[in-house]
Amino acid sequence: MKKLFNLAIAAVCGLCCLGMGSCAEEDFTPTIFDTNEYPLDKTSYTFPLDTFIKKNFLEKYNMRFIYKMEDIGSDLQKNLVPCSYEKSCELAVLAKYLWYDVYEKCAGEVFLKKYSPRIIHVIGSPSYNPASGTETLGYAEGGLKISLMNANHMSIYNIEDLNEKFFKTMHHEFSHILHQTIEYPQDFRLISRSLYNPISWQETADSIAVSQGFVSDYASSADREDWVETIANYIVKDSITWNQMLNTAEYDWERVSVSKKVWDTYNALVNIGVANRDSVGYIDQKNPEASSGTDGQYNIQRKLIQRDGNDNAEVDADGNIIYLKTSGINGREVILRKLEMATQWLSEQFGVNLEDLRMEVQKRQWMTNPDGSFKFDDRGRFINRLTTETEDGKIFMEQLLEEVWKYKSLQQ
Repeated sequence: MKKLFNLAIAAVCGLCCLGMGSCAEEDFTPTIFDTNEYPLDKTSYTFPLDTFIKKNFLEKYNMRFIYKMEDIGSDLQKNLVPCSYEKSCELAVLAKYLWYDVYEKCAGEVFLKKYSPRIIHVIGSPSYNPASGTETLGYAEGGLKISLMNANHMSIYNIEDLNEKFFKTMHHEFSHILHQTIEYPQDFRLISRSLYNPISWQETADSIAVSQGFVSDYASSADREDWVETIANYIVKDSITWNQMLNTAEYDWERVSVSKKVWDTYNALVNIGVANRDSVGYIDQKNPEASSGTDGQYNIQRKLIQRDGNDNAEVDADGNIIYLKTSGINGREVILRKLEMATQWLSEQFGVNLEDLRMEVQKRQWMTNPDGSFKFDDRGRFINRLTTETEDGKIFMEQLLEEVWKYKSLQQ
């Protein structure tokens, strides 16, 4: 049987050999690669995960899930380390549960076999970019490979962080693969054409980005990133978070710097109910000085409102803060317009219903009632399905991992 991950090459050539006018047919081989299939090592500690990967990814989708980091396949300019075996097991079962199984259910097995990446490469450490002060969460290469970073710090107890660092990244990079196959609409590039900032996008506060019509600061870096960020964020964000973002996008925002002393004074007024957070602002945690607690300047973001000469908020006759709108942009409308274009493109070009895809992801990561509605805790928050105890006394994540552990019985 041919090895599943086989790259075949067809060669037509003329070879001039000394004393020969042509080559015999048997001199040619269909591939330069070793096509023998080698059995997994049953004595290896990693045999259960290796078997799970082979059966669920390699045999089914012709996709390699590489967790034993390959230097040649990573950024040699970075100081990177492999992912631990335990975290590799978690990420492998979650990749199946929250990504492959979702796309197979909503788009079909044929779709995945056709468009799925051929390689997912997992790296344990983060990948920092000192020059820009950013962190690379993942990247796609040529529509064939997705690399995921920082897997050693993955936690199933924080769905938002899990999505931000891994599954939003997977949807993001897979959307790149899809638009590299069929280009997204040219009209999309025109919506925010004058606002893209490829050089210093990381300096854009989140609230300002969404008010300009971007679902994230990174979306404001280029139209292609805007496109995939719109899709990926919509899939993984719960309805509360998504709607809060849209509400933020309806206002104009500004970013200002204040001293630690001024910020502490502002914050105290808010805490005792004297000041409104909209008039004071929200601390920008991207500012190193703000997060370190020094006496330096704090960058804060706040809604654009009418202020008097002392920088205090002015109110109307009913006592309501007067919000200003000077940009001429309704971020909410822009985001929804972009989402509509992405939804239509996925449906027409790939037969994928984005709403169904999103809802399937949401129901797999949050607890639901028998009628399909979502459960909330006593503080009105969604309940993490992965860490919820099941009838057998285990948390749901442990049930997923049983798909790996069951192969331990085959070990020698």
